[in-house]
Amino acid sequence: MTLASARSRETKPRGHFSELLKVEGKLALREPVGLFTGIGVPTILLVVFGLIGIANPGNVPGTSYTVIELYVPTLMVIGFIFLGIYILPITMVKYREIGWLRRVSVTPEPPSRLLAAQLIINLVLALAAILIITFGSELIFGASLDVGIPYFVLSVVLSIAVIFSLGLLVAALVPSQSVASGASGGLIFLLFFLAGLWVPPATVGGPLATIMYYSPSGAAAQALLNSVFNTAPPYTAIVTMVAYTVVFAFVAIRYFRWE
Repeated sequence: MTLASARSRETKPRGHFSELLKVEGKLALREPVGLFTGIGVPTILLVVFGLIGIANPGNVPGTSYTVIELYVPTLMVIGFIFLGIYILPITMVKYREIGWLRRVSVTPEPPSRLLAAQLIINLVLALAAILIITFGSELIFGASLDVGIPYFVLSVVLSIAVIFSLGLLVAALVPSQSVASGASGGLIFLLFFLAGLWVPPATVGGPLATIMYYSPSGAAAQALLNSVFNTAPPYTAIVTMVAYTVVFAFVAIRYFRWE
């Protein structure tokens, strides 16, 4: 095989994948549910908690954070949850139901590339949510963040990994879109609670706080809260997210069906 032919064989799949990614991106813009839930909802909540913080200045009782500072990581996790637990699994289950995954499998692109395209699109939306929440909380609502880049990157990567792997687990196990919608909806509200949307773990205490800290979304929020103030995430949060990710990913890979 010549070098030219080898390069041709290497670049051809990339071209196909870029076209697939472009198509999926256009579909995401045409049906902007991901934009609204993954970016719009956290932005709206940012405004809500920002206004609450303005009306109630000072630190939240039992913490050393203001309202907006305490909720910055939770809002990020909410964006991840909408994208990873709602958009990603429902989209993949829909593609499986309508036979799109099967049709892709007979093209030069393996169906796994379709999953990769979906992951990339949702990661881009997650990054946009992170930027809006971080800079919005600081520039508009006066949050005194001191983001430690290495800690923050580690926390974001692990947070997205654990939540998206749980979403892929849902996509692997549910048989239809209707079941996926119900399962995702229930999981979303549970993960919201465990992440501290309604009651922050720091203000709860006791066994409930422990459960929240050791849940996927609670560990993610805890790691992000530390990292946005330039503090190393607790090793318990890191180990928790890694352990959940390994288990969720293993089961998802084991039981995922392309047809």
